[in-house]
Amino acid sequence: MPQENLFGDSIPTLPNLVLEEPTADQWSTIASLLESRCNKNQLLTYAEAFSPWFSGYGKILRTTRNGRVVEATEATLMMKSNTSKAGIAQGIALILASDHNLQMYVDSMSDGLRELWRTVLFKLFVTQKEAKQILKTTNNLFSMERSYYYYSDRIVWNKREYGWFTTGSFRSAEVGRYGYRDYESYITVSPAVHAIFLPLFFPEAFDQEVGLNQLPEGHYRTINFEAESLAHYQLFCGLYQQGEFPLKKKGVGTADMKRAQKKLALTEFFPGDTTEFRANLRAFSYIQLLTLTKEFLVKTGNPTYEDLLCSFFSGFQRISYWLVNLLYPHIKGLRQQMTNYGRHDKLCNIMFTWLREEPERWVSIRDIYLKIYGIENGENSQRFTTLVFHPNDEQSSTQMTNEYTGKIIAANSYAMEFGFTGLQVCAFLMASVGVAEIAINEDRNLGLSPFDSLEFIRLTPLGLYALGLTDEYDAPEQEHIAYFELDPERLIIRSLVEPNPYAQLLKDTSVPISKNRFETSALSFLANCHTKADVESKIKIFRQFISDELPPLWEQFFKSLLQHCHPLKEDKQSYKRYTLDPENRDLVQLVTTDPVLRQIVIRAENYRIMVKTEDLKKFEIQLKKHGYLL
Repeated sequence: MPQENLFGDSIPTLPNLVLEEPTADQWSTIASLLESRCNKNQLLTYAEAFSPWFSGYGKILRTTRNGRVVEATEATLMMKSNTSKAGIAQGIALILASDHNLQMYVDSMSDGLRELWRTVLFKLFVTQKEAKQILKTTNNLFSMERSYYYYSDRIVWNKREYGWFTTGSFRSAEVGRYGYRDYESYITVSPAVHAIFLPLFFPEAFDQEVGLNQLPEGHYRTINFEAESLAHYQLFCGLYQQGEFPLKKKGVGTADMKRAQKKLALTEFFPGDTTEFRANLRAFSYIQLLTLTKEFLVKTGNPTYEDLLCSFFSGFQRISYWLVNLLYPHIKGLRQQMTNYGRHDKLCNIMFTWLREEPERWVSIRDIYLKIYGIENGENSQRFTTLVFHPNDEQSSTQMTNEYTGKIIAANSYAMEFGFTGLQVCAFLMASVGVAEIAINEDRNLGLSPFDSLEFIRLTPLGLYALGLTDEYDAPEQEHIAYFELDPERLIIRSLVEPNPYAQLLKDTSVPISKNRFETSALSFLANCHTKADVESKIKIFRQFISDELPPLWEQFFKSLLQHCHPLKEDKQSYKRYTLDPENRDLVQLVTTDPVLRQIVIRAENYRIMVKTEDLKKFEIQLKKHGYLL
């Protein structure tokens, strides 16, 4: 029978909420987790977050494992302050330990609250201003109670349903009145329940497969530099042996790379784009990665391109020192103390892991980004899922700026600025050396970085070998091209193709005498040589890249250069030099006639003489015998 009020009007009866009872193990596991990681006040705040949901029902019931329906006293008692800490944890766990119950709770949320959950889980930190915009409200979401004695300020949410969130105080993106950045409160999901709610809002983060056989519909431009990377490797080796890529503190210098790009003539990711970070992106990545790897393989001779890349991926941690600058060339203000945790290495290694799981299939960067949430969804999720850096790492003197956007980087943009962008740049690095093919969405422009149009990546056959998925690599056959012709009668070289990528190597050995002809001489070949080893290195490069079949004239030329190395022996004897006074005829005659002095004095022109340092004492004594004081 429906209930009636005092006036005889019927009162609508509220439906009952029937919860599913989780298994005993699930229930006790979540209850223990909550009890160990939260104090009683925190648990009470979580419990009260269910009150808006419960208010729409008459009774809260639960179906037991044997099919009986009983009153869910655990759920009703958990909101009372006199309930024990263990009792509150038991009531919260009744809902959190069951996917069915938790899904009903999420479904009861308003659209705005669900969107706030998704945003905070995706970005980890959200300002109160952003949250209010999502919720379409102008009211503050929380206030802070004053602290007393040893108790810190306590967050008081203006609505109970916000109780799952907590706040952190980090530096603001805004610069204050006096040029300093103030601190701001950022909303984040409580670490205790982050891993529990994540699958409901991002189920794709826990899918076993992330790859696609074909790209989705859209304006995608695919880029595959596998064949070109192989073709340019020998030229790179020649330039490397000539010392074109000196390794400095931050890697190969910008000026060196720009000069080398003209010699390598690599195809760029964004042809014709002259903006600062896109203009030479491919060349910078290719040169940096190969140079860094080569530096660690000095004693291994000259490996093939595929074996060089195998070494790169197997020893990826060796470039950790330079990796931050490679991943974030557009970010200014990174400090050494922020980069010592190795999280940027881990970011790239997670990408390598998922590419190994999906060989030859297209993988979305967004899916890999979410996979990191799925993998790192445990106790330390807040620490790593800021993806590379945590706002607590930021020192008071540090101000990081995205030079592409011109904006200061703050806590609410960390995950995207460092995590999402870091994965995209890692994909560009892999594509630059030919181990991956990438897909760029021409219609996409988030405005976050110069790299944010990249959406998908997949391994090339070279990448499958470099990442250890195949045991052999069949390099595509390259057409044999005769680039030069050596004149058998004169030391003249003729270039046979236009443009000739290896013509750059002749600048250190020969002099151009016409558009396609170069003359070699002892003077031009020995330029910048200081030792016999320098000459031998130049001859080796010449044989490797110009021509290995030398006419007799050229063979004799190189043979004579090696034979003529260091023909003069350095005299290490030290001498003291003097000049005689031509008017002092007696002294001149003494030096030329005295038997002792004639043995130790070396005469030169214009009355100059030299005496060995070891004979100076004898020289001085002999002069004294004749009345001269030295």
